[in-house]
Amino acid sequence: SLAQTIGTIVDILSGADGALQLYNQAVENWRDQLGHLVKLEEDIAAILRDREILVTRLIKVSKSSKTARDPRSSLVLSSGSTSFTSLPSTNSTSHGSSNTKLLKAQEQLRVCEAHLATKELELEALRVSIAREGLGARRRALIDCGWAWGEMGKEDLRALQRLNASSSDVPEPTSTLFSSHSHSPSTSIALPKQKPLPSSALPSRVSRGPISYSSDISSLTPSQSASQQHDGPSSFCIF
Repeated sequence: SLAQTIGTIVDILSGADGALQLYNQAVENWRDQLGHLVKLEEDIAAILRDREILVTRLIKVSKSSKTARDPRSSLVLSSGSTSFTSLPSTNSTSHGSSNTKLLKAQEQLRVCEAHLATKELELEALRVSIAREGLGARRRALIDCGWAWGEMGKEDLRALQRLNASSSDVPEPTSTLFSSHSHSPSTSIALPKQKPLPSSALPSRVSRGPISYSSDISSLTPSQSASQQHDGPSSFCIF
């Protein structure tokens, strides 16, 4: 029936919408993975900036440590009141502080580079995962959606064909039939053919064959003339 066909079509359209929603969900998941990739790239960019800062700091500490060692190595004993005994303690303290800063800067740079290497490996793995699994899942969802749409479209067409077939079996209204006959010039009402009247039904004066005068003359009596026979009993003969 028409109601069942409409219900079937509604279910088919709902199923097509569900298949499209599944594909949209796969696209959203892929976009989320791209968001994680962008965030990881931003983290690596920040680590690279920190690494540049640590490298600059290490260079400065190395220069200051070298400057602290040079005056002690270039000392020359001189005469007078100059006391050389007090220089080693001062220079050793300055040298120890420079070495501590240098070691600390080197350690910070080493930790930063190790963290950077870990993040770069994670970034490479995430890129491969997105290219292989993320795009693969999206393509599979697209294939499933296309297949579902194709099958549901075929079922929709079959439902419409069944509806057309059922509607063609319904007879046309009576008024339509009458109107089609009244407006059709080639249609006419067939009347029954009239049979020829039997010879007994024809008047006695009408004959179906050629007129025979001999029969009429022989039927006259001696006391009647032809005019008397046709005029009736009220006529009379004059001698």
